[in-house]
Amino acid sequence: SLAMIFTYAVLVAWGVLISWLSLRFLDRMSLRSLGFGLHQNWQREVLLGVGISATMISVIVALQVIGGGTSIRLNPVWWKDSGIDAAGFGLVAKECLLALALLILAGAVEELGYRGYAFQTLLRGLPPMVPILLLSIYFGLGHWGNPSRTHFSTVNTVLSGIWLSAAYLKTRSLWFPTALHFGWNWTMGAIFGLPVSGLQIPQHPILIATNGSPVWLTGGSYGPEGGTAATIVVLVSIVIIWRANWLSVAPEMQTALSEATPADDSTIRLGLQN
Repeated sequence: SLAMIFTYAVLVAWGVLISWLSLRFLDRMSLRSLGFGLHQNWQREVLLGVGISATMISVIVALQVIGGGTSIRLNPVWWKDSGIDAAGFGLVAKECLLALALLILAGAVEELGYRGYAFQTLLRGLPPMVPILLLSIYFGLGHWGNPSRTHFSTVNTVLSGIWLSAAYLKTRSLWFPTALHFGWNWTMGAIFGLPVSGLQIPQHPILIATNGSPVWLTGGSYGPEGGTAATIVVLVSIVIIWRANWLSVAPEMQTALSEATPADDSTIRLGLQN
């Protein structure tokens, strides 16, 4: 709904405001160091993030189809035997666009919370693995109350937190992990019609994909994030992103991060080199 979209927009603004105040008065750093500035790579990072996550979901769905737990068909709301139903097509298009707006904002809120100021501040004083594990576990627990949640889905969510943390560390930008985040959710929910962490977003997707047995592969009613197909694909993606020489820190981000206090500067340089 528009009310939910507005709520998430307010949360994004609030998260940015709190981050700016903390950076300005506690760390003497500019807001651009947070990672949402319009540096020279931001558009490329968004396109890469959406492309990579859409490909990952497509591979996951293919594995589920091969495993016999998923079948795909066009949504009969807009596709009838006689062809395209104009009214149904309009409904699906409207809901998919609203879902896109919602999931972009929801992804930004979660990245601000889990890979934003708190995560970045811990990086300046601790070995990277500490904030990665701490905030990824917190990320997993943040989805503990979702419908149809299982212990395995929580493990997968923690693993996804590590994946998104690696994406931030490779670019020191929040654009890349945010694009991965909302591209993953939107492709899963709006295109394939699969549950997004137990939620149906939107109600009328482009395709209808079943998500049945074997549940260990597909995640059942929680969606692919509760199955082993997602585990395999996310693990492979972590390795690819971490080893990718086509991902780098933009010069503007290097400059912004160098504004940290002298005591923190060596830690930042070490993190950038890693």
